[in-house]
Amino acid sequence: MEDYFEKQKILAKYSPEKWREVEEDRLRKANRLDLLDKKGKPFWFVLPPTLLALISEIERNRGFLASLKLPKKFLDRLASETEKKEAYYSSHIEGAVTSLEVALLHLNKPSREDYGDESLQMIVNNRDALEYIRGQSANPFSHEMICELHKILVRNTHKKRPITVGGYRKGPIYVVDGQGQVVYEGPPASEVMRMMDSYVQWMNDTFENHPLIKAAFVHLYFVHVHPFDDGNGRSARALSNLYLMKQGYQFINFLVPSDYFDHHRGEYYRAIQNAEAHDSDATFFILYYLTALAEQLKNVQIEIAKETKVRDIRDVLSQKAQAQLDKKQIKALQWMLEHPEKMTTRKYCKLNQCSDETARKDFNRLLEAGLIQKIGDGRTTGYVLKDRLD
Repeated sequence: MEDYFEKQKILAKYSPEKWREVEEDRLRKANRLDLLDKKGKPFWFVLPPTLLALISEIERNRGFLASLKLPKKFLDRLASETEKKEAYYSSHIEGAVTSLEVALLHLNKPSREDYGDESLQMIVNNRDALEYIRGQSANPFSHEMICELHKILVRNTHKKRPITVGGYRKGPIYVVDGQGQVVYEGPPASEVMRMMDSYVQWMNDTFENHPLIKAAFVHLYFVHVHPFDDGNGRSARALSNLYLMKQGYQFINFLVPSDYFDHHRGEYYRAIQNAEAHDSDATFFILYYLTALAEQLKNVQIEIAKETKVRDIRDVLSQKAQAQLDKKQIKALQWMLEHPEKMTTRKYCKLNQCSDETARKDFNRLLEAGLIQKIGDGRTTGYVLKDRLD
């Protein structure tokens, strides 16, 4: 985002005159969005080089992923793991204190039991909400859909502080920071239905701007309205995922954008707040949102590369050596596949609980089969997969 600085940074580095020059240039280049902020002004954005580069990168990777012929079993497993992690991280952003390890133990269960632990309940609810939106990809956006999503997200929570469930809030709402300071006040409750009417219609309308830009704004506008008493962030993230699905960006089923949001939480909140601080300029959040998608696409490519490599090794073993290799040797090949560093005699012995002599014999057998290659000499001797050296 180096080519789209915030007002404060420009003032600190340059002068008020420079900021006025930048502001005027941005307004000349502005693309207006058909949704109004709480003050009745339209949101807008510009297309700096960084944003155009992000769109190009995401579209290129989207095409690459679509061209791959991957096993359905692998894709189903990847989608399932992704859904669980998205459920966890989207909840963790909102204060769920359960660890990822504990959450995954419960998310692997198909049951829909109620939990006394509200953090765990929030995570499980989020998983159920993501399953719900996957089933809505062929349906238009509606108030009913959004309110049903909210019901799922807050089920069996807020027992000490009742909220409106499955309906828009009836009172004011404030967002506070860690020190208890109010950082955002939502629009009056009397305006929520009107703003949400516009939002639903806007999401269903054809739109001349790029779908990735619109997906980011689906998220931003929802948290701007803050239509629910609670669950607004989780709803916004789920709805932006749904919008991408509806636009044919199926890669979202393999990404965990909330992982990026959670680990860059300060930037996440600042990107949201910058829209209001810069007279409804949505560019800051669009840049942040697309950066998250681009980073997550890199992660999924790493997972796919691992799967492709595993399939290649299996082919080699089935064709050349599987019948001749024992379990220890196959286990060592698998280790070398999964680790970039070399396999040593000590590591082999620890992995297979065997003697140095057995390790040396096994390495010789794998060398003769053409599956590994020796690197180093003496104490630095190690072994790597042959194709990894190539």
